[in-house]
This record gives sequence, structure tokens and C-alpha cells, in this order.
Amino acid sequence: MSIPSLYNAIRDHDFSETTCFLCGSNVENSQSSREHVFPKWLLRHFGLWDKPMTLLNGTKLAYRQLVIPCCQSCNNECLSSIEREVQERFVKGAAALASMNRERLMVWVLKIFYGLLYRELFLTLDRREPGAGNIVSVEDMEQYQLLHLILQSCRVPMQFSMMESDIPASIFVFNVQEPENVDVRFDYKDDIVNRTMYLRLGQVGILAAFDMGAQTFVGTDFFSRYQGHPLHPVQFGELGANLFMKARVFNRTPKVMVGEYSQVVNFTVFPMAGLSSAPVFGVWTAEDMAEALMFFLGYSLEEVMPVEGRNATWLENRDGSLRFIPMDAAPWILPPGI
Repeated sequence: MSIPSLYNAIRDHDFSETTCFLCGSNVENSQSSREHVFPKWLLRHFGLWDKPMTLLNGTKLAYRQLVIPCCQSCNNECLSSIEREVQERFVKGAAALASMNRERLMVWVLKIFYGLLYRELFLTLDRREPGAGNIVSVEDMEQYQLLHLILQSCRVPMQFSMMESDIPASIFVFNVQEPENVDVRFDYKDDIVNRTMYLRLGQVGILAAFDMGAQTFVGTDFFSRYQGHPLHPVQFGELGANLFMKARVFNRTPKVMVGEYSQVVNFTVFPMAGLSSAPVFGVWTAEDMAEALMFFLGYSLEEVMPVEGRNATWLENRDGSLRFIPMDAAPWILPPGI
């Protein structure tokens, strides 16, 4: 029995409201053939159904309207089982979600990241000028061809081979304290240029870099120090700033080979270091990190860099021990340790 073929939408520029985003089959332009980028159970749990999300062009669209074309087979057979498992584990907490098969968890977070880009393919950059083009162009999508191939591991048997990681992504799950205010229990951020994603879901925090596993290799020791620790949302935001900054100074273009055989697709990522003597990751300045912290935390420059050239940290005490911050510190303007 032959396996389903990989669908190369980006090579063929095959994007439309009647083409399944995952396999390329024809679908009807109706609600029955739509997949929510953020799953319906998540929208209901956090009361997001009618709340707006700000898109890349600055306009707002209700979360329930963030849907992409998807055939019944991909929806019901490929994605639904993953969705159900994530939901079941989410209810049990961060530890249960962290113990999930990492390939399946990767597909879940990648569908959100890629799905938002796909949705914005069909939205105009400026609604007042229909001829101005779309928020995301077909040419923009060419940068994400490998991510689309990885996403298809839920419908095509795929074997990932690499030295630095077990999956072609760096994904970390954290235990986060949940705010009493229901309006601030959910938070999503991404950096489409550097392929990173930040997702805070009540008591669960997920950081993902779609970097072929580069941050898994060099970042595990750093992030694992805080996994299992009851993080304040501010602390999780600081971790997000670190992940995003690391992605910005990534000095490699990962080399990948994809081969289709009779029973499986082999997806091979070659060693990151390669023949170059340059470090895999560069360094950033305190000013760059200050900008990232302001973006994640909403704090002022004085709060994230109280001493010129030195960033504040909410993760550790002055003696290097892990810091516990209680949730009753809202609105979360806290004295940082430096």
C-alpha cells in the first residue's frame, strides 16, 4: 500500500478558499470545510470566540473568523485525534502536555503558526484599497515551505532524522500560574520572520521555535531550569523574550533533505555547525533585549533596564536561586532582580 504523496502547495502556488491547506484536495467554500486556526475548545475555554485578534496589518478579526480551508479527511482523520489529545492533556496541566508525543505536539503548535499565515493570504493589506495586495503574499509563503512539509507528518508517515533534536523544532512547555482575571489568562505572540511562537493558556505556557531543533540543542539547559517551577506570567514572558531573541541571532540556514519512499518520507536535518567555525548563535545587546522585554511584558524602558546596559530579570533572585512571584502582585509591576 503506497503512502499519500506530499503536497507542495508553495511550489505550485496553489492557494485558494476551496483548496485544503494540508493536502491540496478540493473543498467547498462552506463552514463544513473550515478548520479553526485556534481550536474551538480553546476559544470557548478562554472566552475568545467573539474577541478580536490584531493581524499583521493592524486590523482586527474575531478569533472565530480565523478559519482555513480543510477537507473532511484531514480534519476528521489527521488533525482531530491530535486536537482531542491536546485538549485532554491541557485539562490535566502542563506536565501532562509536556509528556505528549513531541511530534504530535509539534503539529498542533505548527498548525496555529502556519494557519495564521495561511489565513492572512486571503485578507487585503488595506481594506480601503483592494488593489494593495494581501497581508501575506504567495511569495512570502515560499519561506515556509519546509514548515508546511513538516505539518504534513500528521497525514503522511514521516521519519525525522537529526543530531541536535528529536523533532525539527524547539518546543518547551512550562507550568504558569493562572490569573484570576479571565481576560488575561490567554496570550499569543509570534515572530513570523524568525519563526517563533509564544502561547500562554492559563496554567500552561508553550514556547516554540521552528528552527529545525536548533534551540533544543543549545537551549535545553537554560529552559529546563524553569520547567516545573510555578512561573508568574511575567516570568514566562521573560522566557519568551529569550527564545525570540535567540532566534533573531541564529547564524545558520539549516540544511535539510527530504526523500519520499514507498512507505515513509525521510526528513533529514544535517548538523547545525556544519563546516563553519562561527558560533551557531550570535549575541544580542542589552538594548535589543530591552525592546523584547517591553514587547512581552508591556513595561517601560526604565523597568526592563533600570541600569544602563543591564537588563532586569524576574526569573532569579540576586543569589541565583529561582524566584517565586505570587499572583497577587497584579498588575504585575514588580521590583526586578538585577
